[in-house]
Amino acid sequence: MNEITLAKEEFATALKDEGLDVYAFLPERIVPPVVVINTGNPFITVETIGNEYVMSLELILVAGTATNESATETLEQLIESVLKALPGYARLLRVDKPYSLAYNNAEYLSTSVQVEISITI
Repeated sequence: MNEITLAKEEFATALKDEGLDVYAFLPERIVPPVVVINTGNPFITVETIGNEYVMSLELILVAGTATNESATETLEQLIESVLKALPGYARLLRVDKPYSLAYNNAEYLSTSVQVEISITI
């Protein structure tokens, strides 16, 4: 397995170990509440001279399709859970405002959490 995929899998495992439902890839079907790890922008940048890099990740947090009030509460709880579950080696950049995510013919209340992790290639 390459270092990029391995780093994403290890990061996903760290979140799963804290009780979150996490995918390190975009699944064909989602069952909220769920966290989907996507690439950030820029995806990989140089950290130091040598083999050290910074990998940017976008965590897509997806709440249910319930009423706005219920979905908002679920999303806010998911945000809090993700922030508490971030491993010590991850750097939180920001949590974006909620938006409506269209996925598999359904609309979900979602948000993006931007993080960075250091990797060696």
